[in-house]
Amino acid sequence: MRPCYHYATAANWLSDPNGLVWQDGEWHMFYQYNPFGEDWGHMSWGHAVSRDLAQWQELPVALVEEDSTMIFSGSAVIDVAGSAGFGAGAMIATYTGARIDRQHQFQCIAASTNRGRTFAKFAGNPVLDIQMADFRDPSVFWHEPSGQWTMVVVLSDENRALIYGSADLKAWRGLSEIPRDGAPGHLWECPFLVELPVEGTSETRWLFKVDVLSGAPGSGALYRFGQFDGTRFVAETGWQIADHGDEFYAAIGWTEPRDAQGRPTWIGWMGNHAVQKHLPPQGWRGAMSLPRRLSARREGEMLRLVQAVEPSCLTLFSTQEALVMNEGCRPLDAASILELPGNGGWSFTLSDDAGRRLSCSLADGRLTVERHDPLTPQLNHTSAMEIAPDAPVQVLLDSGSIEVLASGGADCLTLQHRLAGEAFALRGKGTLTVRYLADSA
Repeated sequence: MRPCYHYATAANWLSDPNGLVWQDGEWHMFYQYNPFGEDWGHMSWGHAVSRDLAQWQELPVALVEEDSTMIFSGSAVIDVAGSAGFGAGAMIATYTGARIDRQHQFQCIAASTNRGRTFAKFAGNPVLDIQMADFRDPSVFWHEPSGQWTMVVVLSDENRALIYGSADLKAWRGLSEIPRDGAPGHLWECPFLVELPVEGTSETRWLFKVDVLSGAPGSGALYRFGQFDGTRFVAETGWQIADHGDEFYAAIGWTEPRDAQGRPTWIGWMGNHAVQKHLPPQGWRGAMSLPRRLSARREGEMLRLVQAVEPSCLTLFSTQEALVMNEGCRPLDAASILELPGNGGWSFTLSDDAGRRLSCSLADGRLTVERHDPLTPQLNHTSAMEIAPDAPVQVLLDSGSIEVLASGGADCLTLQHRLAGEAFALRGKGTLTVRYLADSA
């Protein structure tokens, strides 16, 4: 059941991506990791690197739990000017130190001067401590117009975020607050504030995304657009859903380098805490989504987040064939990309001999994905979203996951599954295009 082209660790628990940063031709991805088993606990930072965002090499654990303090989520930056005192070009990780008794969380830093291979925790930690039990997940970036480091960090149990500024990544001063302002659900995590290009214009807008652990629609990832002046984020839109599935959580991004359209990249954990603990033991647990390029799209008075699969990931697929609808059941490679029409009606189903089933259908402009697993009923789930009819639907299948991008990337849906030995049943009109991994053709 290991994924064919999504990142997963060789062993043990994986969850939130952390510390996404680029340096010297390498994309670094740190992530929540348990070095001692496949259940949540002993949170540390795992580490992988890539030259192309498509193929990853797992490296030794970067930051480990010590002194009854776990290493919770955070971010990383390249300190080009050496403002923190660890040398020009040092990689600085900012993370939440979380006491194992769950009574105290605070922000810390660690520095690497060898391209992230080893880190030294700052002797003066914590660098930000307001004596709270739920104060976590710092997202740090350099804001050039104001000439300072900026941190967005959440007061999780209060459903609000705080913005801080610093000249040296060590001394932080409070700047402003991002309030709940009607956001559904409870318990904020993993904030992300980033400037995005607006398609077809020279404009940009700032995206604020936060994940809500329970009670929010979709995967819990909520966003809104607005303006940021280095001190305050002023919202211009209401809250929207970043992913309509159940498993696209804790997404954060590589803010640099950007592509020719000025788009940064993010990645999310294809899991959620409500169901992950019910998965049967297999030696490893958790996988990442594909990286997605980000932009904003204006639709009337509304701004919407647009996600596009990182192009380098698509180059992994070569062989292509057209399938006629109503072909009935036939084998389908677990690692494939389907392109279906965004209008009309169609459905396909993946199933196995154990009775597990994953169905995807489009009817009357509503796309629905249903997951049924009699062996692990906690996974039974139905997700749906309204889509635009004038763009194709892209479905990325892998062992253990499905990612759906529709409406030109403005509507996304991500789910994990436990199917093995898939069969493919297709119903509808017209044809669809299937692409297979180059080494599975």
